[in-house]
Parts: sequence; C-alpha cells; structure tokens
Amino acid sequence: MKVVIIAAGLGSRLWEKTEKIPKTLLPYNNGTILSNIIANFNAIGINNFIIVVGYQARCVENYTAMHISGTNNIEFVTNPEWERGNGISVLAAERLLKGKSFILSMSDHIVSPTALRRIADTEPESNYLLVDPGIDAIFDIDDATKVKCEGSRITDIGKRLTSYNAIDCGVFKLTNRYFSGMKNALLNDEESISAAIKNLIKNNDMNAVFMSPTDRWIDIDTPEAYKYILSNPI
Repeated sequence: MKVVIIAAGLGSRLWEKTEKIPKTLLPYNNGTILSNIIANFNAIGINNFIIVVGYQARCVENYTAMHISGTNNIEFVTNPEWERGNGISVLAAERLLKGKSFILSMSDHIVSPTALRRIADTEPESNYLLVDPGIDAIFDIDDATKVKCEGSRITDIGKRLTSYNAIDCGVFKLTNRYFSGMKNALLNDEESISAAIKNLIKNNDMNAVFMSPTDRWIDIDTPEAYKYILSNPI
C-alpha cells in the first residue's frame, strides 16, 4: 500500500515572512518533519510513498534525494494549483494510485508508529480516519478539525462543529471512492479534503480508528505547536 503525503502548501500560518522553506522541511528530532513522517511509516513496514509537491517543489525533491533513504520507493507529483484547497493536492496523486486503496497523510502531522499501525491494519475496502477521542489533551483545540462519531461510524467533520467527540489526526486510509467524493465536492466549489470526506459520510462510508491513550500525535500549524513539539518530541 502506498502513502500519499501532501506537501504542496506554503504553511503561511507558521511564517512571519514569505519565501521560506516548505514547513515539512523544518528541523525536528535529528531530521525534519518530513523525514520523521516517513520514518514512522517505515517503522510499521510501509515503504512506498507519493509526495505531492507545489510550493518550492524542487526544495522538497532535493532534500528527499539527499537525506532520505529508499528514495527508489518515493514518487513525486506536482500540484501546480497548490494555493487552492488541499483536496486538489490529493487529486493530483490519483493517476499514480491506479485505483488502489491508499493511506493519506498530512505533511505537518507527526503521528506515533503505534497509531499508524492501527489504521494500516484496517480492512482494505473501507474508508477510515484516525481520530483522537482524548479531547481534553489536544494541543490548540480551537484550530483542530473536529469529528463526530456514532460508535465507529463518522457522522460529521469540520473545524466549526459544536457537537463532537473526537479530533482528526491527519491520517486516512481511503479507497478509490474518495476521488468521487472529491470531484463531487468540486462541483460545489469546495476544495478541501474535509469536503470530500463529508460526501463519503453522506453514504455511510467513513469510519473512525481511535487513538489509544498511549499513542501520540500533533498538528504543527503554528509557531506555538512547533515550539511545543521541539520540547516534547514524539
């Protein structure tokens, strides 16, 4: 199974000025955010990646070639419309997936291998999102994408939900049906991954994989989150 990592964006909320390196190449834990994401998947035996690039694409490609082993198993695809919603970046990888199920990872979410194992081990023909039910321990809950679950079925998702019982951890396991959901969302001028997931939810086609209390993760969206993870590495 391949992992799609979307690393096309600027990460503007993390920068005071423009023309910085891509956020996923920030130093972290004897490497970078990107190298640690790849290493955590390697730790559970997953070694095939598609990295979607856009902003400073060559910078990401060069770093990967120079600093990450196993680059024969890494493919790159460019999203020329990287300033649009993140769902556009996932669409850019569709051709390389050839209709097969895949894991989708954000390029700024660090997730422990134990949690990645939980979602990787799910059955291949259903759609899943890794979620954290430990809401009280979430770093920067206001910025998090909220999820409402009924048992293991996801019934709603969004940053502005007022009724929710879990948080989106930024790692999905998806079938080819995801792309139909994304294309339907674009018909309504919605470009986010969450918009595609909402279409799967309408078809009762989205399931939750729950983090355990010992699993760890963080979304590095702000200077505060980056400072926190440097002091509390996963």
